[in-house]
Amino acid sequence: MRTKKENKEEQLEESKQLILEIKRVCEQLGLSQKELAKKIYCEQNDDDNEKGIKDFSSAFAKQIQRPTTQPERLNEYLSVISRLPEFKKSDLVRNKYIPLGHLSDLMQNEMLKISKELDEKFRNKEIEEDWEE
Repeated sequence: MRTKKENKEEQLEESKQLILEIKRVCEQLGLSQKELAKKIYCEQNDDDNEKGIKDFSSAFAKQIQRPTTQPERLNEYLSVISRLPEFKKSDLVRNKYIPLGHLSDLMQNEMLKISKELDEKFRNKEIEEDWEE
């Protein structure tokens, strides 16, 4: 059984990974955070209210800076992003771990570590390629 502290640490780590993914997708789509926030707002709302967009953009910018942002909210943003026409036209895929309950907590944690290491290596490879260009 996991302690509250362990759950909190896991949640913070998950949020950090989701924030990195949002930023990576934003960069690879060639969008600023403000442009991405506007697209998310318009997908989630039936209006193009400038004040609503501005307020959401400000909140979005803060949320993707803080690892304390709830993973559920970040996953919701990634879900909206993955439905955007720009995302569908790109060759991007969304990384998403879905626990199926077949693995023990220990095995799930080890799989997450492996996944994080692969994500890190992938990001480093992208950075190297950018520097070479």
